[in-house]
Amino acid sequence: MSKFDGEVWFLASCVELYKDEKGMSGQEACNYLSSTGAVNFIINCWEGLHMTGPLYIIDSIDEYIAHHAEETRL
Repeated sequence: MSKFDGEVWFLASCVELYKDEKGMSGQEACNYLSSTGAVNFIINCWEGLHMTGPLYIIDSIDEYIAHHAEETRL
């Protein structure tokens, strides 16, 4: 598996985790994660994140989104 394949697989896994945790459809989760910039966060950090558990991943995404939202309000 190439690095790109690993990133794509991990991103898809994160979308699945996130949608299940938040009660969203897959499309809603994709749109939300894209609009908040979390997709880039997941791809940029996938090598570290993929070695953690699902709850840590979701918490990390939520923390990124909260911090990102603060930055856009400034």
